Amino acid sequence: MAVKVDLPRKLALEVLLRFEKSGAERLKADSLIQDALAREQANLTEQDRGFVYALCMGTLRHWLRLDEWIKLLTARPLKNITPPVRVMLRLGLFQLYGLSHVPAYAAINTTVELAKAQKQAPKTVKFINAVLREAQRRLEAGGFEIPPVETDLPRYLLLTSGWPEVWARQLLERYTQQEILQMAEVSQVPVSLSIRVNTLKIAPNAYLDMLKQASIEANQVSDLPECIQISGLSGSPRQLPGYEEGLFYVQDPSSMWVSHLLDPQPGESVLDLCAAPGSKTTHMAALMQNQGAISAIEPKKDRLALLTENIDRLGVGNVTCLQADGLLFEPAASLYDKVLVDAPCSGSGTFRRHPEILLHLKKLNLDAYRKQQLSLLQKGFACLKPGGAMVYSTCSILKAENHDVVAQVLATCPDAALEKEEQRLINENADGFYAARILKMPV
Repeated sequence: MAVKVDLPRKLALEVLLRFEKSGAERLKADSLIQDALAREQANLTEQDRGFVYALCMGTLRHWLRLDEWIKLLTARPLKNITPPVRVMLRLGLFQLYGLSHVPAYAAINTTVELAKAQKQAPKTVKFINAVLREAQRRLEAGGFEIPPVETDLPRYLLLTSGWPEVWARQLLERYTQQEILQMAEVSQVPVSLSIRVNTLKIAPNAYLDMLKQASIEANQVSDLPECIQISGLSGSPRQLPGYEEGLFYVQDPSSMWVSHLLDPQPGESVLDLCAAPGSKTTHMAALMQNQGAISAIEPKKDRLALLTENIDRLGVGNVTCLQADGLLFEPAASLYDKVLVDAPCSGSGTFRRHPEILLHLKKLNLDAYRKQQLSLLQKGFACLKPGGAMVYSTCSILKAENHDVVAQVLATCPDAALEKEEQRLINENADGFYAARILKMPV
């Protein structure tokens, strides 16, 4: 007799198993979830879809913390538990801890039924049931023991926020304990959706009126007039008014700040050395009022297609897309007035929106990123006119990817001058971001 298991939990298991098997691959949780939901679109309610999203994102956000609980509850190394069982235990534990609307009995029973449906051996099913019932008992008795923050901050952050210990130690080299704890606190709160109104097609106030007419709660950000933050939206942003018409682009406020720092003007020539998927490329085009020229560089064919799609949807007319390796790019004619190097990085400032990044930060190795970042920054500076300005940016909060990279270029380029540098921390409404504006002094 077939075991009946609810579809949302089954889909969540399928998605999360990909992260057990991914190796070094940088998977995107949101894309995997959307693919899973699309396969079962006819069989899922809107509530089901939201539940799948909550299960996957919540389990990923607390993945490392849940692993510590599993080790405490089972008194065995994780490697001695098979990947499907590890994921089912995480799913059950997250529901017990992180989803108050799911009763404890439901969290346990549905996980047990999921194990049966996965054809786990009876002794394994009993093992899962016993572990989750012991977790329930401990949580009801006050939870798991956590060391004092003063004596072991990395361990404290692992057990309270799911942050990798090696990453926390890196943060301690740059930030105060208070700054780190503030970021940890806000990172537990879901961030609101931020969109950039496409001023090539509509004024921010006019689009804000459209949202209000659709009974969507939204507020304009005071220091970024094209930025609107939306509360209480469930489901895809594509359901907002004007998506297909290109009236907006989903973008974090900190990301929008980068284009303003570069300050491209109508009529200028601009190089975007790391352009896809196009958030900053299309923002710069709007700031330039579609006047002047932007060269957008992207080496990967699939990402170039996404960049082109966003450019077309938003009505951008002053961008030329080039499939090329930014490190090998050579200007066809003259140098550029402005250059943007939004470099590949660890993504450590964006884990609230992309919690899967925490899994990559568990084994923090920045050498490959730093080498690429430095080379891209040097290439961007070589493409810049004397008297021009370049912005180097990352969505990282790690000094090694930010200040240290810029400092190395400044030390080796006598005509480079740092005009402004700012590290933005993770806060209530925005991701962590870094940007530096560098001038090329006339000889």
